[in-house]
Amino acid sequence: MKPNANSPISRDNAAVLILNVDDREGPRYVKSRILHRGEYSVIEAATGHAALSLVRQHAPALVLLSARLPDISGLEVCRLLKDDPQTARTLVLLTSPGLAQSRQRVEALNCGADGYLVEPAEPEEVLSSIHALLRLRGAEDAYHRTSQALHDNEDMFRQLAESLADAVWIFDPVRKRLLFASRSLAALLGHPAEQLMEDPRQCLDRLAPADRPRVVAAFESMLRTGHMDIEFQLTRPDGELREIRARAFPVRVSETAKDAGKDGGKDTECDTPPLRIAGTCQDVTLHNRAGRTLRDEERRKDQFLAMLAHELRNPLAPLRSAADLLQQLSPSREDMFRARDVIGRQLHHLTRLVDELLDISRFNQGRITLRQDLVELRTALNTAVEAVRPVMDAYNHTLRLSLPEQPLPVRGDLVRLTQIFSNLLHNAAAYTPAGGQITVDATYEGDDAETAGGHVTVNVRDNGTGLSEALQRQLFDPLAPPEDTPAEPPRNTFPHDGPGIGLTLVQKLVRLHGGIIRAHSPGPGQGSTFTVTLPVEPWQKWHPGTGKVVPRSGVPRRIMVVDDNVDALEAMTMTLQTLGHTVVTAPDGPSALERAHDVRPEVVLLDLGMPAMDGFETARRLRALPEMRGATLVALTGFGQPEDRRRALEAGFDQHLVKPADLDALTRLLDALGTERERA
Repeated sequence: MKPNANSPISRDNAAVLILNVDDREGPRYVKSRILHRGEYSVIEAATGHAALSLVRQHAPALVLLSARLPDISGLEVCRLLKDDPQTARTLVLLTSPGLAQSRQRVEALNCGADGYLVEPAEPEEVLSSIHALLRLRGAEDAYHRTSQALHDNEDMFRQLAESLADAVWIFDPVRKRLLFASRSLAALLGHPAEQLMEDPRQCLDRLAPADRPRVVAAFESMLRTGHMDIEFQLTRPDGELREIRARAFPVRVSETAKDAGKDGGKDTECDTPPLRIAGTCQDVTLHNRAGRTLRDEERRKDQFLAMLAHELRNPLAPLRSAADLLQQLSPSREDMFRARDVIGRQLHHLTRLVDELLDISRFNQGRITLRQDLVELRTALNTAVEAVRPVMDAYNHTLRLSLPEQPLPVRGDLVRLTQIFSNLLHNAAAYTPAGGQITVDATYEGDDAETAGGHVTVNVRDNGTGLSEALQRQLFDPLAPPEDTPAEPPRNTFPHDGPGIGLTLVQKLVRLHGGIIRAHSPGPGQGSTFTVTLPVEPWQKWHPGTGKVVPRSGVPRRIMVVDDNVDALEAMTMTLQTLGHTVVTAPDGPSALERAHDVRPEVVLLDLGMPAMDGFETARRLRALPEMRGATLVALTGFGQPEDRRRALEAGFDQHLVKPADLDALTRLLDALGTERERA
C-alpha cells in the first residue's frame, strides 16, 4: 500500500506502525479500517497487558489506546509505557467513549498521554489527530538531530581551533563582544578568556603605542564591513615584542535570506551588517624576520658582488691596456718591457684576489688547516713589506717599519702570517692618498719570553681615507648585517681597490692563529689603524731552519700539453720550450690519445674541462696505453677544491696544479720528477 501525500512515512520508507488497543471487537475493527485507509500498518490488542507486550516487541510509532480495558485501565497502560525508558517515546492517543469530562482529560494528560479523543469520532478526526501527533514527533526528532549535530560541530570546531597555533575568535558586531576565543588568544594577549569575551577592547592594551590608532581604525571599519587584515606589534605578558597579523571576514545570513534582500537584481550584501565576524591572530614575528633577513642578504650579496666586480676590474684594466700596447704594429722595446712588467704584476694581483675568494670559501667550509711551525714573526713582517714595496713606491708612500730586537716566535704558518700583513699593507696603500705615511710597529707584552709566552701586538697605521663607525662594524665581513640602520648607507666604493675582500680572510687567518684583529679610525679622512694581537711561544723553543734550497736538475723532458684553449696551449708551449723542454700539443682528448703512441711523453699536462672527452676520461685512457707506463700525468685546471684534487688522483693523475700555474711550482714539479727517477 502506498501512503498518500498526508501520511507520515518513517525514515526507512516503511509504513508507520500503529497499535490499536480496544477490548470491544466492533469499535476495534472500525478504528483499524480507518487506520488502513490512512495507509498505516496496524497491529491490534484487546487487553492492557497484551498492549504492553506488543509495544516492547514491535515498537509502534503510536498507540491508539482505549481508556477502558478488561484487565488494567488505559490510563495505567499509558503511565506504564511512559515510565519505561524503552517505551517512553511511544506516542499515545487515548480514546474514551461517551462525553469526556475535563477531569478525565487532565488525568489522561497527567498519565503521559500525547492526545485525547472522544468516541465515536469521525474518521477524518482520528486520522488528523494521528497526523498531528506524528508531525509533532517528527519536528521534535528533527530538532534533537539538529541540536546534536550543532553540538558535535561546535565540539569539533573547538577542538580544531584549540589545536591551531593561530588564535581563532568569533565576534558579535551587534553586542560588540566575543562569542568564542581560543586559548591561544588569551595566552597571546595575557588576559583571561572570560575578560576578553566580555570586553574585547582589552586586546588593545598591549598594542605598541605607534600602532594603536591604526588598529582602532581597522577595528571600527571591521564592525561595519566585517573585513580586516592588519599587522601590528604587541607586547606579550613576558615583555617580548611580537608582530601579529589579524584577519577577519564576515559571516552573513544564508543565501536564501540574501536573495530575499536583493532589490531588482542588486546585491545588498555590502549594505547588510554581518551577523558574525570570524577571525584569526597569527604570530608572524619569525616569518617577518626571515623575510627581512632574506632581503638584507640579497642587498648585501649585491653589494658584495659589486665590490668584487670593482676589485677584479682594477687589475683587468691595466692588463687590457698592456695587451693593446703589445698588439700595436711596432711597439718600442721599452714599451714591450713595460707592458710585460704590467702584465706580470697585475696577473699576480688578480691571482691573489681569486685565491683569497677561494680561501674564504674553504674557511667557511672548515676545509683549511694551518702548518703548526714556530715562525719568526719578524720574517713574516719583512716578507710582507717586500711584497707590497712596489705598491708603496707606485703611490709614493713612506713606509716605516719598527720591530723589537728580540725574537718573536709565533706558532703557526709562515705563508699565512705573511698573507695577513701583506693584505693589511695593500689596503693601507690603496686607501691612502699619494704621498701618505704608513707605519708598521710591533711590540712584545707579557712575561719573560725566555721562559713563558706573552703576546705580540702589530699595528698597521695610515693617514688615509679613514673609516666610518658603520663601516668599522662591517669591515671584516662584507655580508654581515648592520647593527642599526644609518641615515645614509655605508660607502662600499673607495678611491682604489674597494673595501677589500682580503679583510675577511685576514680575520679568519688571525683567529686560526689564536689571535684577534681590531680596526680603529677617528672618522672619515682621519686615517685608520689595524691591530693584530698574536700569542708568542717561548723563544728558546724556536729553532730557525737551515735555509737550504734543493738544487734544480733542469733536465729536459718530453712534455705533452693537452688543452682546448688555444691561447693557453700556445702560452704554455712557449714557456716550456723556453725552459728547454720538448713540447707536443693536443687540442682535445682523442688527439692526445693518438699522439701518445708516437711521442711517448714523460709528462702530460692535461686540462680537465674539455668538451667531448674531459680530462678525467682522457687520463684513464692514457693510463691504459702501454706507451704511457711510467709517465707522469698532471691535472692543469681551474678546479682547485679538495674534492677536485681527490677526483683527479682517482682518475689516474699524479699531480694537480691550479690555473694559472705558477712557473716556480711547475719547475719544482719537473725537478722533483727528475729526483724521484734518479732515486728509483
